[in-house]
Amino acid sequence: MILHLKISDLATFKEVSLDLKAGMTCLTGETGSGKSLFVDAISFVTGRKPRILSVRPGSPEGVVEAIFTPADPIPTFLKSIVQPGDDWILRRVLLANGRTRQMVNGTNITQTQLAELGEILLDLVGQGEGARLQNPRIHAEYLDVFGGSLSDADSFEETRILFNETLTRLEALRRDSLEKEQDRRKIREILEDQKSLNPGIAEWEQLQSRLTVHLHLQDLLQAVGSVYEGLYGEEGSVLSRLRKMSHEVGRLESLDARLTEFSAPMMESYALLKDVSDGCRQYLDSLEFDPASFEETENRVEEYQRLSRKYGVDPGNLFDFFEQKSGELLDSPEEDIKELQHEADQLRETLLRKRSALSEKRRESSLRLGKEVTARLSRLKLEKASFQVDLQAKDANEFSPGGGESVRFLFTANIGLPAKPLDQVASGGELSRILLVLKWILAEQDQVETLVFDEVDSGIGGEVGETVGDILFDISRSRQVITITHLHQVARKATIHLVVQKQQAETFTTSTLGEIGGEDRVWEIARMLGGSDLAPSTLTLARELLLHPSE
Repeated sequence: MILHLKISDLATFKEVSLDLKAGMTCLTGETGSGKSLFVDAISFVTGRKPRILSVRPGSPEGVVEAIFTPADPIPTFLKSIVQPGDDWILRRVLLANGRTRQMVNGTNITQTQLAELGEILLDLVGQGEGARLQNPRIHAEYLDVFGGSLSDADSFEETRILFNETLTRLEALRRDSLEKEQDRRKIREILEDQKSLNPGIAEWEQLQSRLTVHLHLQDLLQAVGSVYEGLYGEEGSVLSRLRKMSHEVGRLESLDARLTEFSAPMMESYALLKDVSDGCRQYLDSLEFDPASFEETENRVEEYQRLSRKYGVDPGNLFDFFEQKSGELLDSPEEDIKELQHEADQLRETLLRKRSALSEKRRESSLRLGKEVTARLSRLKLEKASFQVDLQAKDANEFSPGGGESVRFLFTANIGLPAKPLDQVASGGELSRILLVLKWILAEQDQVETLVFDEVDSGIGGEVGETVGDILFDISRSRQVITITHLHQVARKATIHLVVQKQQAETFTTSTLGEIGGEDRVWEIARMLGGSDLAPSTLTLARELLLHPSE
């Protein structure tokens, strides 16, 4: 609950400091005095956007600070900031440029984190809450809080989101697999061609050389044969004559030693030309025409050329091309798809189970909530009214947000008339009473310790106003209740009475806020009874009402 509230330099508030307690606190004041500013300040410090607050002229910033007793459980982000049992000091600053800063126990936090704290610390029931009650989307939340199935609904939604994310990933993986399947087929085709061709390193150059030899075999035979015959084969060949000349010179070396200069080169030439002659003989033997070899070489060359044209690669680069593509073979994602599909199937089973459990709880609690609201509405002069919770099953094949059924509140104020949706039949006053009863019932279930009611008694008066005061006081037995009211029937039930007043000067307007008691409270209740013209009888009635607040 709120222990202390301080408002500085915001709108018409210069400096407000309040100590608050458990029980029921009411805030009253004339129209325009600043009651709405007070509500907006509480809303602001618990993470909501300011509606009407602004920095007071002449000040660089406005500040709202609130001290709360700790709530349980402690949000994860707050565990490093506060110790168990420590009060939570929320401080929020509104700068003149509209930006905000927020802190908890002196540590900066984000606006989102502050709003998360606000959700567990305070429930603000504003004047527009009755109208919001006409929106069927929040009916499920009311029902789940009442039936204790809010955690089930949250768990279902978390699993539903995870399931949809898994389906999205699965679809993306399948789409990617289809898109890459064409690439995989191309690479597999390339590898089949590689296997068929089985190219060797530098094989293309060797094939080119062999084919050239086959195509020019006669020319080669003639040319090399002529060399061989000239060197060795024919009569009077070069080697025969060279050997004879070398022998003659060698025989005469004994007569003239200078002939040695000729005989040695002649012998070397003979040996060299003899090697050439032997090489020609071997070469001629190897050039024997082999039709099978020629056909094989020609076919091999044609296959190289075909694949060269097919892949747009030079024949000499086919070996490297195939080696590169073999390293690019894409893994098939079939195993990943199978695993992800299994995960999706498990999530689907979990969703079905959670949806069924949530629906069962809602069916049971919907009957109880309908009876409970109907019974309590009779205390607010709606004795003939009937309140029902209608559950409409959704498509069983889909997992829609919010569970397996839509939840809608139905109402009728008259016996014999069928209950219809709230937004079609309930008046403003009826909506206010239904909302109050719902908050009354849910206060017994919800863990939020502070409830702020912003003129929920609007459009209500007389005997019903007394009952509203009794209900708010009853809620305050287990929760801190702060109510902004214009009804004296409500104000006199409060254990703490706050009054906001506005003072106007020539250059500025200031609102003050403080607790009243004794005769000051008598005068305030009298004002609420009879306006500004306070007759003695009105003051007497105000004193009597304060003496017996429970009557």
